[in-house]
Amino acid sequence: MAKVSIVGAGHVGATCAYTLVKNDVADVVLVDIVDGLAKGKSLDMMQAGAIEGYDRNITGTADYAQIEGSDIAIVTAGLARQPGMSRSDLLCKNADILKVVLSNITLVAPEALIIIVTNPADAMTQLAHKATGHDSRRVLGMSGVLDSARYKFFISQALGAPMSSIEGMVIGAHGDTMLPVVSQTTVNGKPLAELLPQGKIDEIIHQTKFGGAEIVSYLKTGSAYYAPGAAAAKMAQAIINDTKEVLPCSVMARGEYGIEGLYVGLPVRLGRDGAEGTVEIPLSAAETEAMRDSVKGAKTLLAELPEFKSIVI
Repeated sequence: MAKVSIVGAGHVGATCAYTLVKNDVADVVLVDIVDGLAKGKSLDMMQAGAIEGYDRNITGTADYAQIEGSDIAIVTAGLARQPGMSRSDLLCKNADILKVVLSNITLVAPEALIIIVTNPADAMTQLAHKATGHDSRRVLGMSGVLDSARYKFFISQALGAPMSSIEGMVIGAHGDTMLPVVSQTTVNGKPLAELLPQGKIDEIIHQTKFGGAEIVSYLKTGSAYYAPGAAAAKMAQAIINDTKEVLPCSVMARGEYGIEGLYVGLPVRLGRDGAEGTVEIPLSAAETEAMRDSVKGAKTLLAELPEFKSIVI
């Protein structure tokens, strides 16, 4: 029986937990330092099982001892973006939170594969790798699964096509410099460039890049959680079920697209050992240049953390 622990019982963590048990992926331990929060949400989700027809167990707790033996630890703990707040604004505050969380995870569940959801995701995942000392294949960040979902949604809206008919991927940094790979995007097998004018494609790219900020602007006091929670659960499901599915995740680049030693969104084959290899998809000349810009932005942000001030821009 697989076991997934989720640190952070806010909206993203709770949505991830609910998705995992509803899809019969794993038993879940939901951890939060706020007294009663994880316990209350876990009880609610367990009772929903009588309606939804699942029997997976969800344990809500403030005690990290409960995560012992976890196959995967998903970290959603941290501050959410507020209107007008950039990912850079979150950096140092969430880094401090993450260090405490990671210390507890490595102490109690040292064998757990780690998925970081906390923003800014690429920088936080790089920090997690450094703080834990784990093999980089077993420390991943949630980025491109969410960004790709938004990309497909906006294409679907523009064309009136089912999202299931769209093949498309977003790579690069999880932020304003992300790269929707238009040259490899198809709808029912037809290239996107044959279906929409460039002006509309540019609009979709903009919507994708700022999709999270748009949601923040509407919510006022929080950020997106249904899609991020589902994205993290999708990654965990691929790992636990050893599907070898290729998904865009924040992983340590080892020479792909000329990138070395930096966590950034790349197409990754996910399996029981985590990131079991990247798959380089062809990029146009313009996309190659955009990828360089995306990486430069990721390095600039990462260098704001004291641990990475030596990063060469």
